[in-house]
Amino acid sequence: MVEKPLAKLSLSHDMRLAPAVHDLVKGICESQGISTEDSGEIANLAGGILERLFRTNHEETESHPIIVSVGRQSGDFFIAIEHKGLPIELSSDNSSDVSPFSLSITSPVVDEVKLVNLGKSGQRFELIKSLPYEIYQEPDSDLLKAVLTIEDNGLENAADLEIRMIRSHEGLKLARCFYRVYGYTYGLNYVYVPDHLKALIESGRLVSAGAFDRRGEIVAHGAMRLDSRENRVGELISLAVDPKYRSAGLAAKIHRRLVDHAKDLGLKGVFGEAVTIHSYSQRLCHALGGKESAIMLGYIPPSDYKRIIADGFRQRQVAILYFFNFQRSAQSAEIFAPLNYRDIIQKIYTRLGLPREFGVETAVPWGAMCGETAFRLTVNREIGIASIMLDSYCPDTVKIVEFRLLQLVKDGIEYIYLDMPLGDPLTPYFAQEFELLGFFFSGVIPFLAKGDALRLQFLNTKEVNFVGAVIDSEFGRELCNYVISKRPYV
Repeated sequence: MVEKPLAKLSLSHDMRLAPAVHDLVKGICESQGISTEDSGEIANLAGGILERLFRTNHEETESHPIIVSVGRQSGDFFIAIEHKGLPIELSSDNSSDVSPFSLSITSPVVDEVKLVNLGKSGQRFELIKSLPYEIYQEPDSDLLKAVLTIEDNGLENAADLEIRMIRSHEGLKLARCFYRVYGYTYGLNYVYVPDHLKALIESGRLVSAGAFDRRGEIVAHGAMRLDSRENRVGELISLAVDPKYRSAGLAAKIHRRLVDHAKDLGLKGVFGEAVTIHSYSQRLCHALGGKESAIMLGYIPPSDYKRIIADGFRQRQVAILYFFNFQRSAQSAEIFAPLNYRDIIQKIYTRLGLPREFGVETAVPWGAMCGETAFRLTVNREIGIASIMLDSYCPDTVKIVEFRLLQLVKDGIEYIYLDMPLGDPLTPYFAQEFELLGFFFSGVIPFLAKGDALRLQFLNTKEVNFVGAVIDSEFGRELCNYVISKRPYV
């Protein structure tokens, strides 16, 4: 994550500082083009978290200050609050005690919310706001629409298109491409904001490739998102092909370019989603060497920006996660898989060509006395999805996950997935505990963060289109049927 703080404060635990911090945050928001009303709401959300910290840690000394950072990260506006005092909102038996973190999830002015619990190193809260598109648009606001309405007299043969990496200054061309394909309905904001794309590419968090026509316009696009913490794997995202160039094989050419680039970067592999409202994206993954590693029931929201068939859909859709393995001669690694999932996990690894040895399942959570559980919680309110990534287990792990789950369900988050480290001998024990909370099997994500991850999922909706799912391969159908069979009754 590349952060550019506009302000950074070190605060003592003194409630009298709250109004000054509120005014500063509001003023900085407004300076970034955020409306006065939204700026006030964002400042209120940050103030709610600070107030809870002040009240919980009012006896703390200057040795444990609260750090507030306000600034930019890869084109977005963020507020981060860090502290090393008594953790807040990790457990509560008081249903009337409204969480400021919970309020931030439901607020329409915040696009993403993160809570990173670092165990003994403290906590970090993040409120992320995508900056308004108008800030970065060219002075002539009608230019984009004018270019898009130009009649193209005789497009060249698709074989003559140039396939290359997109440069950081070509954001406006990318915005025009996505407008032609999706209008202004696509879910990821960076494709419309040139400055956002520039920041992502220059920070190394995004690799973007496109097909360029004779005018230098982008007519097809694909990208790979990178995890700046370790860069072990990449994630294929943001496929768009101009309708005039469909059936020309551009998606395959662009993705092949991205996969080759990932190999050049020394990544262990890449993964990407394929929808099940048709088989095209699945066939593309198979053609590039991808193998099914997880089934995400209801992961794709019923949003028009994903619709590429005439009649669209109204229910959440099934997604298939494909992994592209570059470790053909990889050494074997030890994993600890729950006994009830072992057969299907073995099949997944065999398909991926990754050698794994199953360790002995631990019946009792020995060695779990490390203090506070280390985890990361990310919430995307707009599409109703949350993720919890566990880095380590402690005696409070189940209680923390249960509390967060109840909070997310109450706040209307429809799909929640949980990633657990397969290299940890405690994973089988805790997986059973999480099944009692309603989580069920999704699949395996190799090389995620510190190692392979077991992914579980939770559905907070009955509106999922299972019957209409189109799955291209025999193993894909087997994996999907297995996952559906593990879903708890609702």
